Amino acid sequence: MIVSKFGGSIIADTGKLARAMDILKSNPERRYIIASAPGQNPNAAGITNLLFMCHSSFSKRENYNILLAKISEIYNNIINSLGVKFDLDSEIDELRKNLISGKSGDYIGSRGEYITGRILAKFLGWEFVDASELIFFHEDGTLDKGKTFTTARNRLQSLEHAVIPSFYGIMPDGNIKTFQRGDGDSSGAIVASAVNADLFEKWSSDIKTYSADPAIVPNPETIKNITYDEAVELNYSGINIIKDSVIFMLKESGIPLKICCIEDEDDGNNGMLISSQLPGNISRNIAVCITGRRNFDVIHLEKYGLNQEYGFGAKLFGLFTNYHIPCEHCLSGIYKMSFVIKNMMFNLHYKEIIDDIKREMEPDSITVEKNLSLIAVIGQEMGTVKGMFEKVFSALANAQIKVKMIDQGSDDLNIILGVSDSDYENAIKALYQNLIVKGD
Repeated sequence: MIVSKFGGSIIADTGKLARAMDILKSNPERRYIIASAPGQNPNAAGITNLLFMCHSSFSKRENYNILLAKISEIYNNIINSLGVKFDLDSEIDELRKNLISGKSGDYIGSRGEYITGRILAKFLGWEFVDASELIFFHEDGTLDKGKTFTTARNRLQSLEHAVIPSFYGIMPDGNIKTFQRGDGDSSGAIVASAVNADLFEKWSSDIKTYSADPAIVPNPETIKNITYDEAVELNYSGINIIKDSVIFMLKESGIPLKICCIEDEDDGNNGMLISSQLPGNISRNIAVCITGRRNFDVIHLEKYGLNQEYGFGAKLFGLFTNYHIPCEHCLSGIYKMSFVIKNMMFNLHYKEIIDDIKREMEPDSITVEKNLSLIAVIGQEMGTVKGMFEKVFSALANAQIKVKMIDQGSDDLNIILGVSDSDYENAIKALYQNLIVKGD
């Protein structure tokens, strides 16, 4: 049993949408589709944006009919391309009535997924199941997982196929609530978990994940298999695979995720598989990806007797909290602590933060090191394989790159290296050549 989610960029492109429908029809194991609203294309804003603009325009007593006409145009293009008979005028009339009656922005914004789901269900001949029948929230807006999973399982298990809108559910008072923007994948993870699917597929028009940035390393290898834990590390290091909340839900449910590109002609067979453990029949480098982020600063504090002073670190973290600045890494010695933070956020309050540290912490010295890049070498058991550190530092030494910071994650999934921003690209190239091309 497969649950498939097609992104808005696919729905907005009639050629890619036709391909998506062929993919669904080609495999009867694809039983449930999670429908997105048409996304942005070169000629128009995405439907969800247009709907929120409609709600805003009506609230301000501005003319929203031009926006409704654009929404109709986009959907008529989809309907005509599929060759399906669908009464769009009734849906637009209903949308206008709900605007006039004062329906919430969440309700109006959710109608893109709703109408798309209705159109696709009509085309496929599958049952349409409204997300408001399946996904429930608590009063505080958090997912009511127990009620959602039980209800969705009971509602869907008897259906051979179904189309379900993404992006929204229902509150205890009966009002529609949307997920955060860009979080439609959560609906797919919820449905997949509720029905105990064998696989959740996420389809997009442009998703491919590489073992290094193609803008730095020409023609890098694509990543075919990673674990959920590695995917979280990739997210943190700047490669946005899929939201952490989706990863955690699927990991908890034990459901593999396959990320597929609609442009590939293999119907998803060669997509990137993310699972709790790597399949036993594959051979893969320990290092799966070399990635990183630029533009960090390091605050170095020295204070005699620091190792005997209780709460020094907690007090300093509290100062950062006052300015809503997260600390990316913290390194400590006997008399010295170093804190890595994003320089853009630090620069906004540079003088105030330094003054607060001097007043509250009374350090013997405080220095700021500017323009640091953080490079992550990511891979399962990265910190436990003999000789890995030697490979990493040999690659950088041979490229004459100075390592300014080293931090190994406690979960043995990464080695974080700090280098000057000016060395960032050369460091990526050197590590890729030594760890990915040459392999383990």
